[in-house]
Amino acid sequence: MNICLFGANHKTAEIEFREKIAFSNEDFPEAVEELAKFTDVSECVILSTCNRTEFYVVTPQQGDIFSTLESFLSKFSGFPIEKYKNYFYRKLDKEAIVHIFRVASGMDSMVLGEPQILGQLKSAYRISVEAGTTGAILNRLMNHAFTVGKRVRTETALGAGAVSVAYAAVELAQKIFHDLSKNAVLLIGAGETGELTAKHLREKGIGKLFITNRTFSRAKDLAEKLNGNALEFSQMHQVFHKVDIIIGATTTPEYLIRPEDLKTVLSKRRARPLFLIDLGVPRNFDPSLNKLEWIFLSDIDALEHIITQNIKKRQQEIPKAEKIISEEVEKFLEWQKGLQVTPTIISLREKIEKIRQKELKKYKNKLSETELRSADLISRAIVNKILHFPMVHLKKIGNGTPDSLLKIDVVREIFGLEDDK
Repeated sequence: MNICLFGANHKTAEIEFREKIAFSNEDFPEAVEELAKFTDVSECVILSTCNRTEFYVVTPQQGDIFSTLESFLSKFSGFPIEKYKNYFYRKLDKEAIVHIFRVASGMDSMVLGEPQILGQLKSAYRISVEAGTTGAILNRLMNHAFTVGKRVRTETALGAGAVSVAYAAVELAQKIFHDLSKNAVLLIGAGETGELTAKHLREKGIGKLFITNRTFSRAKDLAEKLNGNALEFSQMHQVFHKVDIIIGATTTPEYLIRPEDLKTVLSKRRARPLFLIDLGVPRNFDPSLNKLEWIFLSDIDALEHIITQNIKKRQQEIPKAEKIISEEVEKFLEWQKGLQVTPTIISLREKIEKIRQKELKKYKNKLSETELRSADLISRAIVNKILHFPMVHLKKIGNGTPDSLLKIDVVREIFGLEDDK
């Protein structure tokens, strides 16, 4: 049995091509079921995101599995991918295992260490399980990949620190106010950056969220989605004295807030600081606002500096993450080697013999030599009789078929043979 990987990602193909071969959520169940019908496909999982489309397949023999996958993708996508063969990578066994562990840990993402890919991988696996297209090998591989992703995130700082402008803004606000649940924010702009910022604020537990936009319906839709309060664009000044943070995320040629807009509300704030974050290009807030007492303004250049520093910190964690991946790949390969009859029989006998010897040792000083020899012979006979049927059955099932692999995996799990490694 071979583990095969066939795919293309942001490193090998531009977005226009990736869009053509991507699978929608509605396509997934039908796609994995159709792929599993091929005679050289024993198990399969399809992972498809905006940055990658990948096929993880277990096949009885290498044969021409990659041609099968190319033909399937061409037919299912309706796009002649044979003209773009150089866009795809093809990996077998250890290389495929290394790749999926890197994917799960965020090491292969466009944004180093991003966490979304692990959830996307879990979703793809769940769909394949529900479609009945996974077995002993991919079940183990996928769950092992989830463990690797968790280890990398727990034991390294690969995912620490903001690496997007929206998240950097929220992270900066949290550093200043610590507990955002006690604060109120006004978000000006309900476009892509504004929506992403608002989502991060909600995730961080912001107390009150006011949203305004030139097109009021967009502000209203986003407010309803995130349990916020929508304001007409002309009325945003009415909450200046109530909020602790104002975030500008619009594309406008003129300043939305100038010093004169805030001077009148400073007295109402009673020396409470107001933090302004300008995500706009051109800038949304007049830079001279920084000269006002109790007003603190940060623009996109300051955030970009934070992001650059965070990316450097993440890059420093790469060796730690690679070490974890290397360790986990060896663990998986050891498990894979065990999915053969002979190693399993040997491991089973050794485990039972260790238990027998351990129990005999307890009576070494309690029994005479004659009694100890008798106990040795009796326990050996009992062990041989107990193991007889499992051994005979294991020898019968043979090697390599999906059914035999599943049975061997069950035996190894029941007797805890993996725990001894």
